[in-house]
Amino acid sequence: MKCHIPGPNAKVLGRTIHALARFGDELYLESLTDCILLRTLNASESAYAMIKFNKNFFSYFNYNYYSTVDKEGLKCKISMKSALNSFKSPAHLDKQVENLEIKLDPEQCKLIFQFKCKHGIVKTHFVSTLDCKATQAVYTKDLVPNRITSSQRILSEAIGNFQSSDDEVTLEAFTQSLLLRNYIDANIDLTKIIRTQINIKASEFDSYVIGTETTVTFTMKEFKALLAFAEALSLPIQLQFETTGKPIVFIIHNGCTFEANFVLATSKADNATPFSTQHSTQVERNKRRDSCDAPGSARKKIHLDENISKCLDEDSHLFNFIDMPDEGKVDDLKKNNCDNSHNLEKSTKNVMNEMEYDNIPASPTSNTMIKSVFRRCFESTFDPKSIQMVVLADNSDSE
Repeated sequence: MKCHIPGPNAKVLGRTIHALARFGDELYLESLTDCILLRTLNASESAYAMIKFNKNFFSYFNYNYYSTVDKEGLKCKISMKSALNSFKSPAHLDKQVENLEIKLDPEQCKLIFQFKCKHGIVKTHFVSTLDCKATQAVYTKDLVPNRITSSQRILSEAIGNFQSSDDEVTLEAFTQSLLLRNYIDANIDLTKIIRTQINIKASEFDSYVIGTETTVTFTMKEFKALLAFAEALSLPIQLQFETTGKPIVFIIHNGCTFEANFVLATSKADNATPFSTQHSTQVERNKRRDSCDAPGSARKKIHLDENISKCLDEDSHLFNFIDMPDEGKVDDLKKNNCDNSHNLEKSTKNVMNEMEYDNIPASPTSNTMIKSVFRRCFESTFDPKSIQMVVLADNSDSE
């Protein structure tokens, strides 16, 4: 296999390898009659990426350059770390590289990357190939009921609100909106985590078709990697998925030049919590409202828990409401209250006159109370009679 890639396309290839490096540790390369396939798989086999470069992506393409058998391509596997060392700083490849030549020599077990840079500089990287076996993910993307086409900016801004410690994200697809929230394990203490939920309306997407409402959960790391890849190339993202347990496929393509498929395994969403979706609850409320408003339908009494009902009975004063009188009745009410208080005062005086005051001990007056408490304060402190024969101070000398 031998091919030549112009400088601008070499930049795309470099970004592709950097995106695949966030998926797996090994890179699979396969040359076919009309394209080259790059594949990788993560260690837990829950994320798979396949990028297809069509023949028109290259300025020169020969899939069986070193092969003696016609219509038989070559396969190889290299370390992802070695591929990254060959494509350092992909953002500047188009400014430095004029042409990139890739050759796969099966006899020497080498994959050669030769960069022909400006000013006649040539950089050659020899990467050793590893034993390779067929790697192909089984997934469906043509007959799925749910299809969404979105700008990468919308999804990137939504994911930017999540915490860096979030490992998984839950996607809930409804007919009118898409909900993204961080996955929360039921065994985790809810008081020690931050919950994030983003609701995106269907009108925000380029196309939005949901045939079956469903909820899927997938890994956050690979999702961010494919979003960064789409952002670097300024291309939209297509989401195609079925239901829980079936893989979700993210497709990024540039017309007929290349196509990238990122396949992420899905798992069941977290248990229902107060933080869970509001869409289904709103639908149920609308159904109840329609059934109650229908003519001839009897309005059902709201069901309350026994403990709540008991508390309402015991503390019913918290829920008693008083009807306020009209302004015209306020003056009459005040007048009646004054008359009633005057009559009450008269009747109280009559009753007090009939009572025998002798049987009631008199209350101590204020002066009596003061003298009893501060008795020594009211005694005379100077008695002139007691000092008539006593000399308090001798006369001074006449001198």
